[in-house]
Amino acid sequence: MRKDDLTVEEATAIAEHARSGSLPLDDPEVRKVVDQANRVLVRAQMWGEDRSPKLRRRRRWIAVGGLLVVAAWVAGLILPLVWHLTH
Repeated sequence: MRKDDLTVEEATAIAEHARSGSLPLDDPEVRKVVDQANRVLVRAQMWGEDRSPKLRRRRRWIAVGGLLVVAAWVAGLILPLVWHLTH
């Protein structure tokens, strides 16, 4: 997690204060922080609260593996056709 990222607890507190009207949302800096808090909450709802590097690494390997399978499938379709047309 980067230094400037909010935790889910901080984001929840900021969003609650913004909803209750105790934060001046017309101030651009306050608005930025509230928007960041809302993004953190949406991301936590979508992907879970902990952003562990292990989980990110696993997702990356799954994506790379999927791309390799698709590339092999496309090559399996195209290479025999090219081979047949050139010979």
